[in-house]
Amino acid sequence: MKKLISVFPALILLSSILFPSMLNTVPNAEAAGTEKLVINEIAWMGTSTDYNDEWIELYNHSASPVVLDGWKLSAADGTPAISLKGTIPAYGYFLLERTDDQTVSDVAADLTYSGALGNSAEHLKLIDQAGTTVDEVDTWYAGDNSSKATMERIDPNAGGISASNWATANKSYAAGFGTPKALNSTGTDGSGAIDEGGSSTTSSPTSNVCNDRSQHINSVSEAEGAMNVYFNKCAFPQYSSAGNEANYNVNFEDVLIKRLNSATKSIDFATYEINLPRVVDTLITKAAEGVDVRVIADSKDSADPHYAERFETMRLYLEKMVRGKDLTIGTADDIVILSDSPMFAVEDSTKRTSKGLPSSANDINQVSVTVGSTAVTGRLFVDAESKSAGSYYGPGNQMHNKIAIIDDRWVFTGTWNFTVTGLYGSDENMQQGILDGNQNQIVEINWPQLAGIYETEFNEMWGTATLNPDPVASNFSSRKTDNTTHVININGKKVEIYFSAGDNAVGKMAELIRNEAQFNTYFSIFAWSDQAIADELKNKWEGSYNDLEGTLTGFDVKGLFDSDFWNQWWSASVDMTGRTASQTSVNNPNTRWKNPAPVYADAEVRKLHSKTMLIDADTTSDPTVIVGSTNWSNNGNNVNDENMLIIHDSAITNQFVQEFNARYVQAGGTIQ
Repeated sequence: MKKLISVFPALILLSSILFPSMLNTVPNAEAAGTEKLVINEIAWMGTSTDYNDEWIELYNHSASPVVLDGWKLSAADGTPAISLKGTIPAYGYFLLERTDDQTVSDVAADLTYSGALGNSAEHLKLIDQAGTTVDEVDTWYAGDNSSKATMERIDPNAGGISASNWATANKSYAAGFGTPKALNSTGTDGSGAIDEGGSSTTSSPTSNVCNDRSQHINSVSEAEGAMNVYFNKCAFPQYSSAGNEANYNVNFEDVLIKRLNSATKSIDFATYEINLPRVVDTLITKAAEGVDVRVIADSKDSADPHYAERFETMRLYLEKMVRGKDLTIGTADDIVILSDSPMFAVEDSTKRTSKGLPSSANDINQVSVTVGSTAVTGRLFVDAESKSAGSYYGPGNQMHNKIAIIDDRWVFTGTWNFTVTGLYGSDENMQQGILDGNQNQIVEINWPQLAGIYETEFNEMWGTATLNPDPVASNFSSRKTDNTTHVININGKKVEIYFSAGDNAVGKMAELIRNEAQFNTYFSIFAWSDQAIADELKNKWEGSYNDLEGTLTGFDVKGLFDSDFWNQWWSASVDMTGRTASQTSVNNPNTRWKNPAPVYADAEVRKLHSKTMLIDADTTSDPTVIVGSTNWSNNGNNVNDENMLIIHDSAITNQFVQEFNARYVQAGGTIQ
């Protein structure tokens, strides 16, 4: 159909030469009443940059341009109400971006508008200048908020209300999955021809290079000094050093529950998000057995409509912990929880009973407090760091840790959020034990000194070392101080520990590359905007810090970026591949590499959630792995609560190499 469309103007020209009398019958624009315009794609969920970055695409599947002056695109509830203007070309697209032209950073808007789309549904009507409804959509039949995948029309020849004619986009663009001003990824191009971009290599499970999905537990120890590493995706054991095959295709939930069940004295648990019922039930059971269980949980922004449901689910599970096994607040089996911003109970009786809670939350005191700069009234069941009496900090910053400290001995940490999507991908997969969630890595270490360092960080957020928190003494985010030991020796292995905010963890990475990397650096990263790390790596790769300058040094660089952020203007992927970003900032001056590095967008089923760098892997020059919750960004370094481990050990680094190689080959890279 692309070829047919491209020759259409030539056919008109040929007809005008052979049949001059037809000139006056070829319209300059479609006459009223004959338009073939449809609402073709809707980013009702926003983008991976900002949930407010919504956009809508119209498509003209007729042979003539259409003047849109006097047309309207309106929601039944009155918001948005868009007055259209301009012209949509024959077989062309018209992109409407909310607020400004940076909603889709690399595609120019045809029109900007104001007014938010509802997250649950909208009834949109496309109305021509005569007041006739040309097309309409009465709900969201597709799209995915987690992956920021748009709702696409399958066949633009068939407009109107039809659930079967909508699908969720599976082709990546700069800010999620979708096809702004391009052929839709899930259907046809208007002629019935299948869009060849439909089977996206960035998200299709069929691109997985690992046929073996069975769990492999090869290297686990309970001894003091043990460092156990687990991967929930496949690995290439053929790259293992002798007797050092990695643990891969591992069910992290089972590993965590086993470690929690081993607790006899205490569990300190810090979680960005949690919605795994078995983990919640295990914590409740241990508290009922007399184990001291302290939980720090991130308070999501409940005003964000795109995350309201997830946050609501999390609050229901957290209230179960607060109530304990007997479901009664104020008894000995309760789990105490603290957050960076207060949490209020969900009061919908149906939702409460669906999670096994009492139908009413009336036994939780109702309070009126200030959260950030907003007055809030509700049933407060999770207290938080206090700004002053009756006043709390807002939920804008992230307590992004994923940590369990067991009996002052074991530290469990890594990149994995304790969620269904983080491990299984869906509730259905969870029921069947299918690990189709985000790519992640976890590490557990048996070393009391390390546990003590993590407890110092935990207690700084908790406000005290006792079972009950002190909201007045509590400190999160940039209010914390650098008060922990950073370098320890674990049975001859050097381990560095850095926390955010305050310890300049990302700066330590740049120093490590500059001062210690001699042969190679391999990485897999969810979000990377820090310029200092990229500059040090550029100098290693081509011997120059300067833009578009340098000669290959022989230093080996390989890397993977999460596909959602591959084309973001701030991503290091843009510089490393020699592309020119559409935008720059003071901290991201768009330093392009003269010699593009072999780095790729991932090809995972869901997110590449790694924050991992390997330095001098499989060499004699201090092989080192960096792993933790910290994304390499200003927020990750200076705003969020994070933790980072730098492990100097050849065997541990080699296990990460086995997993990295599988991810890299799957994305299209070559291992020599």
